[in-house]
Amino acid sequence: MDTLIVPGFSLKNKDWAEEVQRNLMPINSRIHYWSHWETGQAEDSWVGKETKEIISHENLIINIIAKSIGTLVAMKILKLKLKLINRIILCGIPLNDFHPGDKEFYEALKLLDEKNILCIQNENDNHGTFFDVEKFVHAINPNIKIISKPRSDHEYPYFEDFAVFLKN
Repeated sequence: MDTLIVPGFSLKNKDWAEEVQRNLMPINSRIHYWSHWETGQAEDSWVGKETKEIISHENLIINIIAKSIGTLVAMKILKLKLKLINRIILCGIPLNDFHPGDKEFYEALKLLDEKNILCIQNENDNHGTFFDVEKFVHAINPNIKIISKPRSDHEYPYFEDFAVFLKN
């Protein structure tokens, strides 16, 4: 089964996505490269456009590893095409950066069996602390597994955790 890597917004997340892909081998994976990485400018409706583009290219059941704003795109995919998703890993949910209405998209977590969902949040992530994200996710489903990592940044180099979850 293929794994789609859906990175965060900024171009530096391209390096993260490529590192995830290298470290997942022999698991088949591919990266969704954001259009704004090439153009240098994201359109106002870029999240919706990118979501539709991903859905239009995926025909088989996949796993998703998403980071930061990529977690919002993953929730939109889950809501629009539930049968497409097997397992999902959400890293660095950017709770502090949500726009009005973004939180509702995470209600899609109710659609997938909680054993197929893993959240990883750094303890003091500046985009959303573990405490706040745990409270947010557990309000949706208290059985979703959330792992706290002892970091104070928005970096998610947890390749072994990703591989173990995807293989089980």
